[in-house]
Amino acid sequence: METKISIRVDEFTKNQLETFAQNESKTLSTYVRELLNDHVRLDLYEDEYEVLESYVPSEYPKEYCIDIKPEFEKSYGFTFLLTWLFAKGMNNTCTCSKDNLRDLKVLVESVIEFSSFSNELKMEFVKVLNDINRVLVEANNSSKQFYFSIANHQGSFNYYLLMSEVWSVKY
Repeated sequence: METKISIRVDEFTKNQLETFAQNESKTLSTYVRELLNDHVRLDLYEDEYEVLESYVPSEYPKEYCIDIKPEFEKSYGFTFLLTWLFAKGMNNTCTCSKDNLRDLKVLVESVIEFSSFSNELKMEFVKVLNDINRVLVEANNSSKQFYFSIANHQGSFNYYLLMSEVWSVKY
């Protein structure tokens, strides 16, 4: 369930936020909501992030500039994602809330962008990402299903490639 909050900011901050929102083709409300949600989620997974010391754009305070650690595939978030992927292999019905799906989406995007996996495996995660996006925009009904976990489906995820690469990670 979503709730409403009101905040006061100076005019410069409001104008900057409006500019950022326009650059992403979003409303100010949507942009600020996503910004706050992302910030809260980063705090939940703070052990998987580190502050960038070498390069911080001058227009952003240093504490807002983060980078995923290079060993993302050894993190709790990745383990959680693996568990979910294999659970969907057993039951492809969507039982998650939209907030949980958004959290999973962030984890899948992190694998694609920051993991050391092959491009071939990253493309498999793109299938999962596309499926999550599809489920997020579908009308609410009780029979939502993920297609990436259905064998022989055109959008099937290659679990064997995933297992092969995960097992080859050196700890």
